[in-house]
Amino acid sequence: MNNVLAAACILLVSCFTIFSAVPGNLTALVRSGQTFLSWDEVAGGQKYVIYKKAGVITSTDLTITNKRYEVIQGSANSKYLSGGDTTVKGYRPNSRNIITPLDSDSTGMAPPVPDGKGMIVFTAHENGGFYYAVTAVVGGVEDKSIGAGNMVGPISETVEDPVPVLAWQHRGKCSRVYFIYTDVDSFNPTYLGNYVWPVCVSVRSTYNNNSNKGDLRLYLGGYPGSMAIETTNVYAHINVRHHERGSWNFGYSQTFAFDTSLGPSDTYGSTDPIVTQGPIVNFVQARAMNFFKWMIYKEPYYSERIDTNRIWVTGGSMGGGGTLMFLHNYPDFFAYGKGWVAPTNFLEGGPWTWLRDCEAKWGTPVNDAITMKFTGWRSEWLNQNFAGMTAHAWFNLENMLMVTRKYDLPWIAMAHAGQDGSVNWPTQGQGYYPKLEESRRGWSGGLMGGSDHSCCAQTLAGNTMLDSLRKNISYVAISSLASNPVLPMPDSAESIQYEYNKNVAFSTPFYRVGGYKGQVDEVNRYEIVLAATTYNPYGGPNMGVADDTADITPRRLQNFIVVPGEEYVIRNTAVNDTNTIYQKDTVAADSDGLVTFEGFILKMGSATTGGCRFIMVPLDSNHSSINMTISKKVPVINCSPNPFNPSTVISIKNQAPSGKQVEIQIFDIHGKLVQKLTASPLVLVAGLTWDASFQPSGVYIVRLSIGDRIYSSKITLLR
Repeated sequence: MNNVLAAACILLVSCFTIFSAVPGNLTALVRSGQTFLSWDEVAGGQKYVIYKKAGVITSTDLTITNKRYEVIQGSANSKYLSGGDTTVKGYRPNSRNIITPLDSDSTGMAPPVPDGKGMIVFTAHENGGFYYAVTAVVGGVEDKSIGAGNMVGPISETVEDPVPVLAWQHRGKCSRVYFIYTDVDSFNPTYLGNYVWPVCVSVRSTYNNNSNKGDLRLYLGGYPGSMAIETTNVYAHINVRHHERGSWNFGYSQTFAFDTSLGPSDTYGSTDPIVTQGPIVNFVQARAMNFFKWMIYKEPYYSERIDTNRIWVTGGSMGGGGTLMFLHNYPDFFAYGKGWVAPTNFLEGGPWTWLRDCEAKWGTPVNDAITMKFTGWRSEWLNQNFAGMTAHAWFNLENMLMVTRKYDLPWIAMAHAGQDGSVNWPTQGQGYYPKLEESRRGWSGGLMGGSDHSCCAQTLAGNTMLDSLRKNISYVAISSLASNPVLPMPDSAESIQYEYNKNVAFSTPFYRVGGYKGQVDEVNRYEIVLAATTYNPYGGPNMGVADDTADITPRRLQNFIVVPGEEYVIRNTAVNDTNTIYQKDTVAADSDGLVTFEGFILKMGSATTGGCRFIMVPLDSNHSSINMTISKKVPVINCSPNPFNPSTVISIKNQAPSGKQVEIQIFDIHGKLVQKLTASPLVLVAGLTWDASFQPSGVYIVRLSIGDRIYSSKITLLR
């Protein structure tokens, strides 16, 4: 009898262990569009099932319809927050994730989620009040008991931009680490089994001692992209480094089931399955851009100190390819970029060292079924123009220069190495530079013929003018420079430096040429000073000792309006005497809205002497008001606010009322008509609202036709 009772007790205990494994202390914290759930894990738990419902959850509600997500035991651990040398460099926190952020006045680490706790973070996709329940699976059996400890609600959720979680701050308060919790529903957390990514922001030691705005640098690391902490020798006013794991600073398939068992030092490569389905999404870029949006608009520690016209990107190898892709994909965000030994044709260029690695993220060069999709801040332009494009064609950056020829890119400073056995020359790089020329881009750099992947191309990519470039000022693209080496560069490079566009300077408001600092960039007049200059190439003699010639194409014009097909008069004059004319020609804008003066003579000069002035005006005086004397009687277009989101009020001043309707045309920056309106002068005096809710971010041109005259104004939609 005693044996029977003992057996019964053992059976009872066993049943309790197997079937009464209920998580406890389920809590929910809502912070800026995200819900942080945490709970006490159970002994022997294999996984946890999270349910969500608009009402109170009972055991009968634990169905596939209400199932929200699953996580494994130890879900608060993060493989990339501690470990070996190949994980997050310079930062060794507890290996647990963080829910409660560090106070910004404190230093050290925020409190991690305690051992024995499970967690998940959900990003809201709808507004409302919801209940959550968590169950445990032990021994392959899910215990569907519901009690006060494993259900919580109602939780009020609102769709809004998530904010990063401050995880750590350097004792000198010059460096911070944030955690970014990406959306588990759309960012494919099977990629390395991870949805929590650290990012480091570093500032100079003088940061808190002045209120001046300065530049922001995005640094992209080489393969696999581990984040490093900067606490000394901070290069820019504000520096950002994201943690990456081998997705080439771009992204990966949204739907492919990746192997989630990889360790913290691993990434997908030549021995892993090739991606067979898409779309390929710019998840890494989206993380960075969403973080920038928060820095610029939300976080007071940074928003008051970032000069948004001085944001730039740099990196080498994988970081070099990432630099190019950020410049290509966000042309109206960055001022310039500096990269070296960058892949330029990831999938279609033929065999190279990392081709198989790329296939493990994006698919093969012949899989036409895998296409592109884009997400994150400022992705409207990408989706409008390139969503659905074949992935292998998208990652051919050489051809994409031509596909996007009509769009102004930031200035590109780029160099390669002739003996590179990693990002293999000439398979990678050689085809990019001729396309820069053909597409009339602003660029400089070249090839270190005798160097390998690890040496010296970074130096060649430099340009003394880079720091003077801004997003909101123009530059001139230089092509067919007579003193440049021939393009394409050789397959087997000699042990010399092939340098391009390094001995030409042009004036900006921050860079003096020929004694002139500035530009004239008005609706109907454009002026800039250029000079052929002397410079010392890396390891070589002085170059640039005489006048030169080049094709000159104004790019990133801020106010001057170019209409495809219209003609423009261009003069090459002395800097301080515009009556001294070296050249004059009438040039028609091409179909992409580019005006190029071929064979422009660049007079020898320096910061203080010499040089020449490039002057461009429309040939048709009715196109603009170039011959008008400015007076209070001249009609003036006013658009307010500008920049705007999503609407702006268009009004006109100094226009005598009449019964004649005024035609209003709104073009995008490339000359495409996006909307036509009509209004009476009386309405325009009060103001006419243009709603751009369905237009992508960017620059637009408002043109008013009044009688035989056309008036124009440039406006910016900034989301």
